[in-house]
Amino acid sequence: LFWEKRLQGLSASDVSEQIIKSMELPKGLQGVGPGNNDDTLLSAVASALHTSSAPITGQLSAAVEKNPAVWLNTSQPLCKAFIVTDDDIR
Repeated sequence: LFWEKRLQGLSASDVSEQIIKSMELPKGLQGVGPGNNDDTLLSAVASALHTSSAPITGQLSAAVEKNPAVWLNTSQPLCKAFIVTDDDIR
């Protein structure tokens, strides 16, 4: 269910083994579920984009806020439903 959690704590590094700082996510993109943070959310969204050609919309049910195992759309990352705006792209 929370397979993205495997990626938690991992980070990219350059050829000199310096850790590359994670990118900042838009304010509208917020994770849900136990122990979520921006790095885990970024990994989950990147994984979803890489493994599926379906659009990424996030979890559409508000029930996921109280219990992440209820009404979970497993084809979407563990984040609140969001819309990408022009400001996010800029």
